[in-house]
Amino acid sequence: MKLSRIAALSALTSVLLAAPAFATPDIYVVNFRHAEDAKSQQLDTSLPDVIRMSQIEVEEIVIDTTTAAKWEKSAHDAFNRDIVPVFNKWVGLPGFAAVVDPQSKSVMGCLNAAGDPVTLAKELRNMAARSKGQAYASNASTSAALTQCPKTYNLPPVR
Repeated sequence: MKLSRIAALSALTSVLLAAPAFATPDIYVVNFRHAEDAKSQQLDTSLPDVIRMSQIEVEEIVIDTTTAAKWEKSAHDAFNRDIVPVFNKWVGLPGFAAVVDPQSKSVMGCLNAAGDPVTLAKELRNMAARSKGQAYASNASTSAALTQCPKTYNLPPVR
């Protein structure tokens, strides 16, 4: 009797330890912001609606360079999600959000406050579908205009 209880407890422990601590989102939205930047303020206002309307699992990661402490916390958040190259590419350039595939860590596109929330939510949903290899409908001219990322802000030093 004791041996069967030990075996059952051991099996249960194995299952619990093997379960992931948290579910992986469909997409990361990396919000590059600074409190005094007008574009950041606009995006901060519309991004929650965009995420809600997209009807997908989104994890927003805020890269805030308003203060040194927020900058440091942002660096830790990027490290914890293994998106340091994305952080390094645009840290210090506020007012947009990079959309990142959580598996490959590749940038799918970017969002800014220029588009209306309904259109941006559709684009976000399309990027999530693309990252999963699913079919989606897209208007290429609209997509390119609304999801284009800014040029690299931080270049690596030349050796």
